[in-house]
Amino acid sequence: MGKEELDNVAVNHSAATKSLPVWSDKIIKNCKGDELFYNYAADRNDKDIIEMVNEKYPVRYTVYLKKLMKKSEAIRKQFLPSSKELSTIGTPTPFEEGKETSKTYGLERLYRDRVLMTPFFDCPAYCRFCYKKSRVMRGKRGMTFEEIDKAVTEVGKMAEARGVLITGGEPLMDQEKLFYLLDKIMELDNISEIRVGTRTLLNMPDIYSDELCDRLASYIRPNFKDPSKSKYLAINVHFNHPDELASEVIESCHKLNSRGITLRNQAVLLKGINDNIETIKELFSMLIRNNMIPYYFNHCMPVEGSDHLRTTVQKGLDIYKHLCTESSTIIPNYVYAPSGGKVHVGPDTKFDYIPQNGTQLIRIKMLYKAEEFRRLARKELPPMHKETEDGYIQGIYLDGTDD
Repeated sequence: MGKEELDNVAVNHSAATKSLPVWSDKIIKNCKGDELFYNYAADRNDKDIIEMVNEKYPVRYTVYLKKLMKKSEAIRKQFLPSSKELSTIGTPTPFEEGKETSKTYGLERLYRDRVLMTPFFDCPAYCRFCYKKSRVMRGKRGMTFEEIDKAVTEVGKMAEARGVLITGGEPLMDQEKLFYLLDKIMELDNISEIRVGTRTLLNMPDIYSDELCDRLASYIRPNFKDPSKSKYLAINVHFNHPDELASEVIESCHKLNSRGITLRNQAVLLKGINDNIETIKELFSMLIRNNMIPYYFNHCMPVEGSDHLRTTVQKGLDIYKHLCTESSTIIPNYVYAPSGGKVHVGPDTKFDYIPQNGTQLIRIKMLYKAEEFRRLARKELPPMHKETEDGYIQGIYLDGTDD
């Protein structure tokens, strides 16, 4: 990477730092000066590389996360920089096909029945495997109130859409806009299912006051006379390892559960962190025990800088097969995601491999129609994808390694 490119990234990193949210006292503002920053540096050369990593993929974590990281290698690997991040064949924008489907900033649509909205693009902590690195970590502005109004109006005209996923970045970092957006969405007749994606339950569990939990729960609105008109809000949480389910975290999760808010967990399969049967079984069992649904078990996307954290899809399938012999309560959806949409992996799945320049690609006939992709995404199929004879998308996915 040249000096000019590094300088441009440094400017973006600086802008992101200046836009720290109200809870800036909970965020370690200068991770480079923190004792854990060089944790994965074996020598001076590694330190120099890690400093370059920080310029390209900024490092940020919270005071609470630091407390957990001191005790857990599994958590450290998720948030601390590694010199391995600069050796990559990944792409900066995997699974980003939905981001230009609307002229309204912050609104995306890739599937017929749901849309995605991003009121706030920054995060209090940066996961090293985040597939939105091209947007998060870059000081990208949030939606304005006017853009929220435009987006909601646009969604109200989407007859097929029934759900909205509010994601980030971290939507809870700007609660004024989050609740403004929620209030507006609740006025739409076609939208009945709202999900808020957050990782604050891990990195800042103490923000979950009774007032915040009550406010979130107020968007659960059952209609006992006509259940077809009921509306609900659920929260998508993100826990990858049992070490993350500390007492403060579980207490905040319980505050939400006790108010009737469904918590669904989206775990990511990560090499050297949870890529074994014992860890995943313990994680999913602990989630169930604490009233959280194991919802998705995601293969780590091929985002640049994450190669060292990506297993093969087969490794996840081997774990998933074992889960299928256990109680069905701990069986999530195991998925990997080419650019054209999610692919659900079943216990009998066989992969069609294509070797390419020392890497391994997976070719898959997806469940999505090519015509529908073009209609919703308003563009042609992603690179290396094509339409099958019967009209479906044939997708290509970069596999990981198990060495």
